[in-house]
Amino acid sequence: MRIAATLAMTFALMATSLWGTDDFFPFAPFKMYSHAHDPDGWANSTSLVLTDATGRSFPIGDNDTGFRRAELEGQLSRFREDPELLALVAEAYERAHPDSPEITAAEVVITSYELKDGERTGAETVEVAAAWTEGADA
Repeated sequence: MRIAATLAMTFALMATSLWGTDDFFPFAPFKMYSHAHDPDGWANSTSLVLTDATGRSFPIGDNDTGFRRAELEGQLSRFREDPELLALVAEAYERAHPDSPEITAAEVVITSYELKDGERTGAETVEVAAAWTEGADA
C-alpha cells in the first residue's frame, strides 16, 4: 500500500510539474519563482492604493489588511471582473485601523518599470487595473 501511495504521489508531482499551475500546490511549482525577468525588458509591480475620507491616497502592505500581494496578483482577474471585491479589502483595513478615517476608494495599480542591464531606466507606465469607490454604482 505504501509503495502504491509513493508511486501515486511521485506521478502526481511529475505530471503537475510539467502541466500544472500554482492551483495544484503542493504538487506544482510556483511559476512566479520559476523564471527570471529579462534584464533588458519590463518588470511589473502590483500595489493596492486606498483613499480615505480626507482625500489622502496611500499604498498599503501585507500587514495592513492580512491580504498579501501574491494573493492580489493571483486574484487580479477577479478584481478586474468585479471591482466591488475591493470593498472587502477596504473593510479589512478599517478593522485593522479602527482609529483611521473611513476608506472611500481602493485601486489595484500596476506599475511597469523598464530595465536595461537589470537597472531601471526611469521609463515607467502606470495602469489602474481595478477601482472601487464607495457608493458608486457597479
